[in-house]
Amino acid sequence: MHPVDKYLSRYAEPEASEHNVEHRYDHVLVIPARAESAEKLLKVWHKVKGNYLVIVVVNCPDSGPDATTERLAAGLAQANRANLVIVDRYSRGRRIPIRQGVGLARKIGCDLALSLIHRGIIDDPWIFTSDADVRLPANYFDLPASVRESSAATLFPFHHVTTPELERACRAYELSMLYYAAGLRWAGSGYAYTTIGSTMAFSADRYAGVRGFPKRNTGEDFYLLNKLRKSGPVSCLTGPTIEIEGRLSERVPIGTGRAIARLSQETEARIEHPKCYEVLKATLSWMRDIAAAQPRHPATGDPRVDDILEDSGFFQHYETKRDQSPAARVMQKHLEDWFDGLKTRQFIHRLRDRHFGEVPIHATGKIPFAPDADEPSTLLETCRKQVFTA
Repeated sequence: MHPVDKYLSRYAEPEASEHNVEHRYDHVLVIPARAESAEKLLKVWHKVKGNYLVIVVVNCPDSGPDATTERLAAGLAQANRANLVIVDRYSRGRRIPIRQGVGLARKIGCDLALSLIHRGIIDDPWIFTSDADVRLPANYFDLPASVRESSAATLFPFHHVTTPELERACRAYELSMLYYAAGLRWAGSGYAYTTIGSTMAFSADRYAGVRGFPKRNTGEDFYLLNKLRKSGPVSCLTGPTIEIEGRLSERVPIGTGRAIARLSQETEARIEHPKCYEVLKATLSWMRDIAAAQPRHPATGDPRVDDILEDSGFFQHYETKRDQSPAARVMQKHLEDWFDGLKTRQFIHRLRDRHFGEVPIHATGKIPFAPDADEPSTLLETCRKQVFTA
């Protein structure tokens, strides 16, 4: 059975087969929406050129009715856009379990998009997903052929547009994400990308192959990309840039809105000590070496790293795989998949918490992957260029 047929028959949400679309479209965009105004939401794709379908999953949690979301659905229906499909997950009996939240909403929309691609209604075999707080560029769907051919997913560059009161917090939030991704790229990690759900596009086939978005109320973008990366590269585009509204929000336990709220209350933002990334770089190089030589009972030579790897179960996994006598490339792929985006983040955090701490963004010291950045603004732009590069 083809992976897409298997996914649609076994793992897709019911909405994947509940909506018929009369016309054919070149592209498809999926947006989960809750407690927004219809007027604002319709502006998300207002500038985008082309023949495309927009799937909006209007949703609210099963904890109770949401008058704002009901007005959103009514406003979208009144707009009467031919290229708009509205999926009802806000009505009584159709609301989303609170613990599944935006993850389930994205999965519903993307499962429907996948079905329409599979049925030949959508020509482009890539799914684009965004959010209600963005403005998409005119050439949004113009992905380079090289990205479509070689990547499992891709990320658009982004910039937060906000009020003067939140400007400092938004730039600090961008810096924290881009500094982390740039550090991973410099260290040689395959998981060196940002993880913002409103800036993602991915292969429909690869999406089906990893069984879609995880049904969770936060982090669904991170975990989908983590799965997709194991099926192929995740690339970062040089452009066009997506504008994201920088605003306060407590809708999900973690995310942009809460991070901006926290940073707006801090006197000075802080980031991981650059030494964390130097140690990661050395550790990844060591992993490549042992994948080739496959010694028994290896050690890095750095007790701090050995302790963290032991705590994470790395050595046990390595020995189990080694006993199977794999080829070097097979062992390398196994270690890359095991030491994935989640374990890499945990590794950096343990280095930070146990050994190196954080540094204020105005006094970072020497950063090996941004040696000429002497203030937060130049560090931000240096990291942005390193992440979103050809």
